[in-house]
Amino acid sequence: MEIEELKYKANIKSLHILLVLSFINTGLYLISELFSGLCLPWMQEYYASNPSMLPEEYSQLVQRSLQIPQWYYLLSALLDAASVVGLVLMWRLRKNGFHCYTLAKLLLMILPLLFLDRSYIGIGNIMLGALVIAYYFFLMRALGLLSGERVTILPTKEEPTENNESNDEDTPSQDTDE
Repeated sequence: MEIEELKYKANIKSLHILLVLSFINTGLYLISELFSGLCLPWMQEYYASNPSMLPEEYSQLVQRSLQIPQWYYLLSALLDAASVVGLVLMWRLRKNGFHCYTLAKLLLMILPLLFLDRSYIGIGNIMLGALVIAYYFFLMRALGLLSGERVTILPTKEEPTENNESNDEDTPSQDTDE
């Protein structure tokens, strides 16, 4: 029983560490995509009036970024927000959180494939995202959350602990009348 409890605690700790890292990463992407989506019209207007503000090597990158439609940034921000919701639910050990996070991340991986030029696709991002999803699946399954059964560490009343056994022998029952 103690080995299973240690494995459970180690899996919970691994899950929490990965959740914190994912929350930081997804939160930064959410802020970036939301800022880009909301400020895109202003940035397009500003850059059109001041094209010499950036060095030449950044000029082409900025022009390509400004050609991406505003709805793409806002849709990405919405999917990042759904990922954050999934992360919060996984922190609470809900399997719906895993499904929400996985669906949002898969849609975020597919979004550039469907709507942007192939030069915007980062194969490293896709591979890392798939690896993180697979590790979440492994952890959630090891914790028994995806199989439908709940795993508990706390001892039940049927299983006496060492403290309860020694206290029962030494203390008199409280039902006696004096």
